[in-house]
Amino acid sequence: MSHPNVSTQKKIHETIDTLSPESMEELMKFLEFLKFKQRVQEKPVNVHLEGLWRDKSFDVTDEDIRALRRQVSDHVLQRVK
Repeated sequence: MSHPNVSTQKKIHETIDTLSPESMEELMKFLEFLKFKQRVQEKPVNVHLEGLWRDKSFDVTDEDIRALRRQVSDHVLQRVK
C-alpha cells in the first residue's frame, strides 16, 4: 500500500477540521468501510466445500432433483397467478 504524500495528508487534516460533528461520524463510518474493503482485497478467503457431504448417508438421484425442481417451479407459478 502506498502512503499519501505530506501535502495530501495536510489537505485531509485541514478538511477534517472543517467538518461538522455529523459529518465526522459519517466520515468515520466511511473510513471503517475503506479499511474493511482493503482487508478483503488483501486477504481473500477461499472456502473449500469438497467432501462436505462425504460422511452423510443419503441417496439422491437426478430424477429426485428434477422432481423437486418441478415442485418448486409449480409452487412459484401458483403464487404468481
